[in-house]
Formats: sequence, structure tokens, C-alpha cells
Amino acid sequence: MNRNRVDLATIKERVLVVDDDQDVLAMLQFQLLKLGLEADMVNSGRQAVDLLADHGYGLVITDIGMPEMNGIELLRSIRQHQPHTDVLVISGYCDLYSFTDIIAEGAADFITKPFERDELKAKLQRIFRERMLVADLARVKEKEKSFFLHIVESLAISLDEKDQYTHGHSRRVTNLALEMAEHVTEETVDVDLLSLCGMLHDIGKIGVPDRILTSPDTLSEEEFEIIKKHPVQGAHILQPMESDERIAEISKVIKHHHERFDGTGYPSGLRGTAIPLLARIIAIADSFDAMTSGRSYREGLSIETAIEEIRKNMGSQFDPVLAEKFIYLMEGNQDQTPCSRLLECDIFLKITKNDVSRFYKMQYCFADFRGCARYKIGDGDDSSLNLLPDGTFIMER
Repeated sequence: MNRNRVDLATIKERVLVVDDDQDVLAMLQFQLLKLGLEADMVNSGRQAVDLLADHGYGLVITDIGMPEMNGIELLRSIRQHQPHTDVLVISGYCDLYSFTDIIAEGAADFITKPFERDELKAKLQRIFRERMLVADLARVKEKEKSFFLHIVESLAISLDEKDQYTHGHSRRVTNLALEMAEHVTEETVDVDLLSLCGMLHDIGKIGVPDRILTSPDTLSEEEFEIIKKHPVQGAHILQPMESDERIAEISKVIKHHHERFDGTGYPSGLRGTAIPLLARIIAIADSFDAMTSGRSYREGLSIETAIEEIRKNMGSQFDPVLAEKFIYLMEGNQDQTPCSRLLECDIFLKITKNDVSRFYKMQYCFADFRGCARYKIGDGDDSSLNLLPDGTFIMER
């Protein structure tokens, strides 16, 4: 495609035209049709606002001098409520607003009446060309962000693969957090963001020496101080992409998922609801999975005992409202009723079909957790290398 020209006939989005002069509306509709564009016509700014609220328009063409709501007021409304909509102002002589004023209010361009069809065509081609370039840049940025997050998530999964005791931890924490989020009614939870935070919450452990991560003994005070740096290191890993609002939020959650509700946690000593909501959710899920997971130097706690530990630390370590919801959720799952999706669970079928069930104990298959990875590695060093923490097999990748 010629970089300087856009075939307007290929533009699929409708244009909204606003003018209180019926003859001007008819003329513009005819000229736009000749250029291959379809348009909706209204004769007041108020009507335009109503249509914009119900339909998405990429471009609005408007007059300035109109009763009730003039073109400048419409421009301001569009900038506030439809910031991605471009506005082309077409107007005669106006002593109230200069060209500079109109552009400053957010207009993409301006045409003075009367005008030739070629001038209108050139203005429209420039506006749509710039819209295409912006859309292309947005797609590239989204791909870069997705690629970056997939790399980081792969690194997070690789942490889980270091030894049998952490295998599947990030996925299990994510599943627990998502299940708990369904019961949060006080605030709106962005579950897609929570899922990413759950998978990446321990990414900072990449900077922790393996001798500490896989230590067969309880950690010394010095080693624990090194471990405590991982939330800040995790946030640092995401720093190159923090110009993106959602990644900045993920970074914040990672940094603060070891804060305590009473303000005695790390790294910042945040207290109460000053701790991000998603970090408070992950703190409970993370602690529960850590308590119920075995280590070389200790057995994992039973689910009942872990629930009691959560209860004891309500209001001190954990948000009491969230902890209460989590306890209710977990106790409701203790009737040993198999997950309603167990028979159609891809992970269960894969484990059974591939005869690796002897390596795994189905600890979480008696809880109605969403998603996959409802398994934990059992005892022994002969665990399957093919089954990954996200519930897929290497040969499927």
C-alpha cells in the first residue's frame, strides 16, 4: 500500500456527521458515499453524544456553530468519553475559535467551508492513515508485551522445576487465588491480572542462589534474609515494561505479596488495605500451598492444620475478611467430594493415560479448583520429566 494514500473504500467503520444545516448534511453524505464511506447523519451535538454512547465511531465530522451543544463542547465530550475517536471539524468563518483553539481541544484536523471534495478526501486519507499507523504500533506493542510476559512466565515455571518440592507451586497458588477471588464481593477483582500475578509472584527467586532454594535443611537467618529480597527482585525484573499500566500493577503485587496485614511484613511494611488487594489474596494462597507442601526436612501440614494456621493469623499476617472467605472455601472442600470436573479433567486423564500417576498424589482433586495442575509430586526422585507444572506434557509443546 502506498504510504501516502489510503483507499477509503476499504474503510469498514462508519463515520458520524454532525451539522444543524440539513443541506450540508445531504452534501456531506453524498461526498462521503462517492469516496466509499458510509455515514450516519445527525443535526445536533446532543444527538451525536447519544449515538457515540451506543456505537463506536472512529471518526466524527462536525460543524462548530450549532444550537444546544456546539462543536467545541462536542469535542470536549468526545475527548473525555471516546478518546480514541478522531474529529474532523468543518466550519465556516468563526470569530469565537481559531484554528489553534480547535486543534488544542483535540480535533484531528479542520476544513473551512466551502471546500472541494479533493480537500476532504486528502484530510480523510491522512486521518485514516494515522489511525492505521497507531493501530499497527499498538499491535506491535501488545505482541512485545505478550512475548515478554511469556518469557517471564516460562522462567517462573522453570523455578518450579528446580526440585520436587516446588514443582507446580506457582500454578497451584494461581488456582487457589482465582478460586478465592470468586468469593470476593467487597471489591472488583481483575481475574486475568490475578492469574498473571499468581504465576509470576516468585519470579524474583531467579536471583536467589540454588543452594538456598534447594537447601535440604531449614534456612539460616542469613539465608532467609537473602530469600526475603525476592519480591523486590521480582518487581525489578518487570521494570523494563512498567510503562504499561497492567505490568506496573503486576510488579506492585509481586513486590508486596509478603507484606503482613499488621504492617510487620516485607519489603515495605505496608499495613491493612494499603497492601494491594491482589497481593493480599496471593499471600493467603501462597502461604497455604507452602504449608501443605513437604520439604526434605519436614512433612507438609494437613489441610486441616493449615486452615487452623490461617485462622490463627487472621488480622496479623492475613487480611481477616479474605482469610475468612478462604477458610470457608477450604472447609467446604473437605467433605471429600471429588471435583465435579474430575472425570473430564484433562490433567487427570493425562496422568492416568501416561501411567505417571504413581509419581503424583492427587491432593487437590478433592476440591473444586478451576483449571489444571491439581497434582503434587509424590515422594521419590523418579518423577516424570514430561509433565510440566502448567499441566501440559513436553511432547505437546
